[in-house]
Amino acid sequence: MSNEFVHSVTVPRIYKCTANIVRRVREDGASLKTLIYEKKHPNVAGIYGLSVNTLRALPQLDQLLDKTQILREQPRLDPWLARVLITELLWRKGCLKSGSKPVLTVLAYENKLREEFKNLAHVETLVVDKEKVIKPRYVRINTLLLSVEKAISIFQEDGWQLLSRSTTYSSYLRSLSQLSKPYFIQDLHIPEILVFPSSTLFHEHNGYRNGELILQDKASCFPVHLLDPVRGSVVLDMCAAPGMKATHVAAKLQNCGKVYAVEIDAKRFEILVSQIKKTHSSCVESLNQDALTLDPKLYSHVEYILVDPPCSGSGIVDRPKQSDMDGKPELERLQNLQSFQVYLLRYALFNFPNAKRIIYSTCSLHPEENEEVIDEVLADIGNAYRLLPVRQLLKNNWKNFSSAKYNCGDTCLYSKPDDDFCNGFFVAVFERNFDVTLPKCKSKGGNEYKNLIKANLNVEKDSMTKTAAYKQDGKKKKILMPHEFDEMRISKNTVEVIVPEIKSGVKTKKNKKEVEKMDASSDLCSFNRELTSNESKDIQNKTLKDMETRKSRKKRKLKDKNVLKIKKDKKMVEADYDEEQQNSETKIELSKIKEEKRMKIKK
Repeated sequence: MSNEFVHSVTVPRIYKCTANIVRRVREDGASLKTLIYEKKHPNVAGIYGLSVNTLRALPQLDQLLDKTQILREQPRLDPWLARVLITELLWRKGCLKSGSKPVLTVLAYENKLREEFKNLAHVETLVVDKEKVIKPRYVRINTLLLSVEKAISIFQEDGWQLLSRSTTYSSYLRSLSQLSKPYFIQDLHIPEILVFPSSTLFHEHNGYRNGELILQDKASCFPVHLLDPVRGSVVLDMCAAPGMKATHVAAKLQNCGKVYAVEIDAKRFEILVSQIKKTHSSCVESLNQDALTLDPKLYSHVEYILVDPPCSGSGIVDRPKQSDMDGKPELERLQNLQSFQVYLLRYALFNFPNAKRIIYSTCSLHPEENEEVIDEVLADIGNAYRLLPVRQLLKNNWKNFSSAKYNCGDTCLYSKPDDDFCNGFFVAVFERNFDVTLPKCKSKGGNEYKNLIKANLNVEKDSMTKTAAYKQDGKKKKILMPHEFDEMRISKNTVEVIVPEIKSGVKTKKNKKEVEKMDASSDLCSFNRELTSNESKDIQNKTLKDMETRKSRKKRKLKDKNVLKIKKDKKMVEADYDEEQQNSETKIELSKIKEEKRMKIKK
């Protein structure tokens, strides 16, 4: 029997969706916005607001659940649904309108919840629309389906009024700070971006639903804008999901060229594929694999590369606070992220010989993920690449750049939420200098990294001590020292012995009993040819001693187990010895007879 409620009246979809989203954000570390938009719920704004409030109130919610004992007394009530319903009751609407069982259960505890709620002195009223930084609403026009001019005309028909386009960055920022309905403006730097007041919603707009309008922050449009690929060229996006940048590139190319969009995560890959389809980006080929496994030989024709690796996301303004540690850099986590970021960027720089321009970007404000990453790869690339000063690329219409205290200087772009009215972002632009050959790089991700691993393996093989006795294992040979003869592979009935003859390298199999009878001196005679006389004597004495010791141990062992068997084995050995002696005498007799015949012939 299920542990959950059997609902005669269904729970409102907004509560069920929000409960599932909040659970996945907390338990799986999933992206809040991605989860909200993939659900395709008609009330996106409502789900977003309720999700953000629930996430922010989690510490208080846990206290309320503990004080009221609601989950202990009602074990069939879903904990995450309970948190969402309590958030709606206490922080948002102040009431719950539904006859479903979970709602009625929470309402039964309403008085207790409100009483305990008063005792939470540190509870703050949460307002979703008020953020520390109020960003305008950025809309990227998908120029594969709609021209910028046509889009402006459509908005004007809807009652929006276009402000004159700014000519300087300072005047542009003033326009953004004062932007309100019914006015909108065309972005100063990226012409396909239109900017609306912060409270504007487009999720119900036909243009958003059919892929003509892309809700993308201006900062995340900078990488493709600065990459500036030429129409007909080949572009590689190494961490492509959810597909904003890959589809932006497709629009830049007008589907004339090729974009390889690589994503390792299966779920994010599905979102990537969906975005490609929705935006009609037919030149984009999606690859569900690790970008570090791409064979450079198969992608040697790549001319432009986007490296936008996983990062801390510290620059995202509207990211809801999920724990008390949010916003505080965690050193170990940053170090792990930095290690991978350097690896990926170095792989892009050293393994695609025809790459003209490579962009490195993060939505982070931490130098560990930005300037420090750039500085580390600068030490490897020499003059094969140069960092393009973003200040010049943007014609001095920007004010935040990387720190001059690092080797990269102030060549890279920073967007700061407080100054630039967009998410925090970092962008570095590498341009190839084809007059200089790419240097060899043995560091992780470099063009000699994999060869170095192979070389190290070969060194380990070649560094073995040489002797004349060899033990063969499949196709590989392993050197066998005389004192290692006891390590020969022994199967159930046979011992596999390597005949120590260097020229022939013949392998034979002998019966265990025959091996036991092998004379130590005859074993040594073949490999002693490769040793000096002194070494031969020392090894011979040592080996004879070792084999005699092993022989005596074996005899004692056999004696303890089965005395009769020892006797039988002894008789067999004696019989074998008599047979050998008899054969030897027979050979002597035959040689005498042959000699007599030869003498008669001479006479």
